[in-house]
Amino acid sequence: MAGYYDSESKYGFINYALELLVVRKYGQETWNEIKKKAEVDIEKHFLLRMIYDDQVTFDLVNVACDVLGLSQNEILEQFGAMFFKFCQESNYDKILQVLGGSLKDFLCNLDALHDHLGTIYPGMRAPSFRCVERSSDGALVLYYYSYRIGLEHIVIGIVKAVAKKLHNCQVDVVIEKTRNETGDHVEFAIHMKPTEISKLDKRKSIMSLIGTPNDLDAAAMSEDMLIGSSTFCKAFPFHIMFDRDLNIQQAGTSVARVIPHMLNQQFKFSHLFDLVRPQMEFNFDSVLSHINTVFVLKTHDGFLDVSQLKSSSEIFRANNQSVLRLKGQMLYIKESDVMLFLCSPSVGNLDDLQGRGLYLSDIPIHDATRDLILLSEQFKAEYELTQKLEVLTDELQNTYRKLEEEKRRTDQLLYSILPPSVAKELRQGGTVEAKKFDAVTILFSGIVGFQKICQDSEPMVIVKLLNDIYTAFDDNIRNDVYKVETVGDMYMIVGGLPKRSNTHAKSVALMALDMIQLTQRIKVNDQPVKITIGIHSGEIVAGVVGKKLPRYCLFGNTVNITSRTQTTGAEGKINLTEVTHKLLLQPQCQDSSFCFTQREDLVRMKGRKEPMKCYFLERHNKNKAVHLIMRNSSANRSFLFKPRESESSPQFTPPSHGTPPLTLPMECPFKTEKLLQSVVNKLI
Repeated sequence: MAGYYDSESKYGFINYALELLVVRKYGQETWNEIKKKAEVDIEKHFLLRMIYDDQVTFDLVNVACDVLGLSQNEILEQFGAMFFKFCQESNYDKILQVLGGSLKDFLCNLDALHDHLGTIYPGMRAPSFRCVERSSDGALVLYYYSYRIGLEHIVIGIVKAVAKKLHNCQVDVVIEKTRNETGDHVEFAIHMKPTEISKLDKRKSIMSLIGTPNDLDAAAMSEDMLIGSSTFCKAFPFHIMFDRDLNIQQAGTSVARVIPHMLNQQFKFSHLFDLVRPQMEFNFDSVLSHINTVFVLKTHDGFLDVSQLKSSSEIFRANNQSVLRLKGQMLYIKESDVMLFLCSPSVGNLDDLQGRGLYLSDIPIHDATRDLILLSEQFKAEYELTQKLEVLTDELQNTYRKLEEEKRRTDQLLYSILPPSVAKELRQGGTVEAKKFDAVTILFSGIVGFQKICQDSEPMVIVKLLNDIYTAFDDNIRNDVYKVETVGDMYMIVGGLPKRSNTHAKSVALMALDMIQLTQRIKVNDQPVKITIGIHSGEIVAGVVGKKLPRYCLFGNTVNITSRTQTTGAEGKINLTEVTHKLLLQPQCQDSSFCFTQREDLVRMKGRKEPMKCYFLERHNKNKAVHLIMRNSSANRSFLFKPRESESSPQFTPPSHGTPPLTLPMECPFKTEKLLQSVVNKLI
């Protein structure tokens, strides 16, 4: 299992297992932080059957050490335990349970599992394991052969997890020998904890009573049962027998046919074959020490007889893959002092079989390789389908995320055209009835001298100017204010709909003050932009107009009056009608930043028989003169507020009288209206 981490290019489930470790133990946010710092651009999960570069895994591990505050050895050991759990959750649980009846048997047969998985995951370079029991202290000695250095702590995590989960025992794993320049493996000592040793002793005593399988087999065998070489070669067509000098003494009929050099006594076993597994120096004594290990060998290039290959196998030869892999078991024949390699051809499907000049008839009936080859055809199709399905699922997830992003953008665009509540109702297929709103506040704004700016500037300059202004306005739109539309240099907003509010006048007034301040930062022809704003409050009717391009429109005399308040207003100022002014004086709409100034003259507007009383709205500023012009109906006199030159407090000064000025508290004038009225009455 540790081999999954060991290929030069790793399959995705290695990184996925690391993700599971971090997410389950430290949380999703921590994993997102690790991915970001490691610069791993993976939206969701790693694809299990896709191959990723080694560096991705190493970057994730290194960053995880920094983020989690753990050493690399601690991370790798935790990863080993999680990887075993991941294998159990990935439908390998039954295979792992039957791999060995004890921890030693499990570790001895781990190579066989790796070799099997190598047919499912092509290109996987798994490490090799060998496990023996040490007579001096009863500890298990695990030999770990790997192409990579520094991953031994993954093995520790896996061994501890296997002992605990599968064999219900606790073990301590110690590294006794590390890999160096002279060595090719790492040695572990696996010590059973005292309670586990007593359980093991009980099992051994029971086995001593019933006898071992070898003793039973020996008792049942007859000394007269012999088999001839010819019969043996036919019964086992894939076997090779060699002596201590690696001279080939005997070979099966099928393997001798496809490797004719085997009959030539000039060639030794090592001349014809490369040892794929286990990783060791190939000699007779080394084979004896690995006698319980699965052996995988492959022929050297050029020794496989391809003369019988059909035309359909030309591609096989052209790709320089004309080698035969043999997988099997080494048996020591004590009577002859020779080694018997009892094996089968390691082929994945019918194409592999034919490409090596073999037929199903070459494989004995008792060999399960026959069934595996036939089943592999069906499995191959299912595997390719699974791989495509996994890729397709990931593509669908990416498409779904992109769709959600586009939906968010569409909603954002739709909400800029229609109020959210109205837009949601339209999206659900409903109809939006027009509604009457008794009290709303509308704002119109226009750029001062816009026609002259258009005459003196290029079209692109005008477009950029409007875009800069409207973008600044849109970014500062308050939640309780809705932008209705923009037409040319006209910008229209409303407060109090579609969600009704009793502070709509205050919300629009604050937005107007922000708009004046924002435009001071925008320049055209090296001059700050000025806007004129008109605000009026009243009743309107609002509804959606159109189907292909629906618009949320406001209807009523309030809209007309607001527009004319803007067009007849003083340039560069916020112009209020008397209706809005009264609303802003109410307790729920008061704000310390509001300063009002009544216009000296009544304003005549188209469509109105009587001229209207209007006000200017400014932002209160202690460092700026604050003016308030009040008109008293009985005295018909105007009064001016302004601060003294030496003081910051405002004075109340009659413009035509010699009366000494009265010093008032530094407050917004509308808060002291009653006080002002009493002062006016006294002066009169």
